[in-house]
Amino acid sequence: MPVFKRLETTMTSFHDIVSLARFQQLHLAGRFLVLAIIFIPTIRVFTYPPLTGNLLEPVFYIMISFIEILFIFIMLITKWRHGYPINHLPAILWTGFLIWAAVALFNIPNMPLKAGGIIVTTQFFIHFFFFVALSSYLKTQPQAGRLLIFSILLSAVVFLPFFWLKLYGTYDAPGFDWIWSLPGFENVRHLDYFLGSLTTILGLSLLTKKFQKSSTLLTSLVFLMLFICWVMLFWSGGRGSSIAAAAAIGSLLIFFKPAGWKRILLVNFFIMILAAATSIFLPVPNGSYGIFRFLTKITEVDSIAAFSAGRTFFWVEAINIWKENIWFGIGAGQTKTVIQSASGTFAQPHNILIQAMLAWGLIGGLPFLAGILTIFWTRGWAFYRTPDQISIMPLIAYGLALSTTLNALVDGALYSPFPVFLFIIAVAVTRNYNHKSIIRL
Repeated sequence: MPVFKRLETTMTSFHDIVSLARFQQLHLAGRFLVLAIIFIPTIRVFTYPPLTGNLLEPVFYIMISFIEILFIFIMLITKWRHGYPINHLPAILWTGFLIWAAVALFNIPNMPLKAGGIIVTTQFFIHFFFFVALSSYLKTQPQAGRLLIFSILLSAVVFLPFFWLKLYGTYDAPGFDWIWSLPGFENVRHLDYFLGSLTTILGLSLLTKKFQKSSTLLTSLVFLMLFICWVMLFWSGGRGSSIAAAAAIGSLLIFFKPAGWKRILLVNFFIMILAAATSIFLPVPNGSYGIFRFLTKITEVDSIAAFSAGRTFFWVEAINIWKENIWFGIGAGQTKTVIQSASGTFAQPHNILIQAMLAWGLIGGLPFLAGILTIFWTRGWAFYRTPDQISIMPLIAYGLALSTTLNALVDGALYSPFPVFLFIIAVAVTRNYNHKSIIRL
């Protein structure tokens, strides 16, 4: 009987988490968003890279904006039933948005690459109103935040088997462009954005009481997922997402010192080292992948340009262009047309600070950056003032947002729609989560 009782307890705990913990209690908007989060990565696998005559290609590019618009629409048609607050953002945030929006619209007529610039600008407008709508929803159902974060992890469980199968099917395909094409991602660094987000969530989730009280089976599954994400990050050969995830996990644990932080830090470090060693044995398609590419770039201290994979040349040229358009910038998504080192390929300068200044100048870029900085400062200060009252879920969401932002200092993590989508979810959860809410989901 004790064996059956332990098995029953294990299955109950596992079911409580995997079943999305009372999913039916979510409002319609919450249910839609949870399901969207779970299936987005898998749908992307089947829509990119495009095949000749593939009609699904447009789906890949509009998917995130379409989902954000649908969520906003559902919020609006159910507003009166659930009493979602619309004017809940501080006036200073709305002021910053209006200044940014005025500059973004002002730049459109003068953009060299007008079509691409309009698309990117529109995406950022949609991102902002998605944040407003999601924050409104979480004001009413704040505990839904943990389901949204857990849905990101569940999306990986659904996504990885399909990704691996398609990756295996294309591995020996002649002429396949491994630098600019992966199942579900425009290039391997975009895969890193997703893996970095997953790694950060998993690494910090070891702090949760749910994990600490879970069964051996569930504990093993979490460790396995964390290990797999680290192995894939090292296999990809990139550094930005790996360093950002490690820095986000380490800095939050060391600075805020939640209960059990030392043990969790050591566990994360051990899994990371084991994953790095394991990745040595994985086959790599070309020189842009692999742990040795990762280590070689890390140790190239003789040349800052080599260490940064040429980003310093990119940044210097972008800054010079910005100086010529210091107040209003040149518009979003214009880098490939005005910066020679972009080689007609890169639409953003691989640095969120330069990206904002180049696109919208001092007048529009500073409000954009200030909005991001304010979130980190206010929530970080709240964690710091009351370390004994830190609720782990907003800390995990804070870590996800921090990891994405750190990665955006050397890449396009706050430019591409999918990582921005995850960033907005993390920020909204961090800002609105209330562990004492009477709504128990």
